[in-house]
This record gives sequence, structure tokens and C-alpha cells, in this order.
Amino acid sequence: MKHFDTATEAMEDLRGRGYTHEFAPKNDHLEEQNSDTKVKSNEFEVDEFHRFEGTSDPGDEMTVYAISTSNGLKGVFVSAQGTYANEVSSELMAKFNVDHPNVNTEGAVKPLNSADTAQ
Repeated sequence: MKHFDTATEAMEDLRGRGYTHEFAPKNDHLEEQNSDTKVKSNEFEVDEFHRFEGTSDPGDEMTVYAISTSNGLKGVFVSAQGTYANEVSSELMAKFNVDHPNVNTEGAVKPLNSADTAQ
């Protein structure tokens, strides 16, 4: 698993792996920034995510999510701590809930795939 020191490093790596679209939340869906494509919570998966904590200011915390949509788009959603909390539906935010057992919490975190757990 790769560890990134900055969100910029993570985003550059993801871009190199085909995550070229940028998504932003709008009420009950994500919107692709260049095409205005709307994606509901049941139309995308979070492939991996990388959490970064501010060294001096907790307000600098952010998470970079790598997303694949059911119509083939791959991109990122960057969430700064608390930024979108009041702007989106609870159903959409639940999609980004990472409090489940398949998470490696050392360094940058990412859901483990079955190959990682079959050792």
C-alpha cells in the first residue's frame, strides 16, 4: 500500500492511474465538475481513500477519495474536515463512511482488498 505525505502526492498518483475527473457534492449526489454529470450514491463506489491530518491545525484535515462510477468515470472527491457536512444528504455522506473493519489506519488509509487479507 502506498503512503503519501501530502494530498497533492495522492491526487497526482491517482490521476496517473486514471482518476482524472473531479467530483463535488451537491445535496443528494456528486457532480463531475467539467461535464455536470450527476452521480447518485448508488451509482459510484469508493475505491480507496487517503486521510491527511493537519500538523498544527486540525482544520487542515482532509480526505482524498478515489471514485469509480457505474457509467465508467473515475475521479476524485476531496473533502476538507467538515466542509460539506451541511450541504449534502446523510445518504450521500454515508457512502463516505470509512468506519468499517476493512480499513488500514496506519498512515494513509485504504480499504483492504481480498488479496491483502488472504495471507
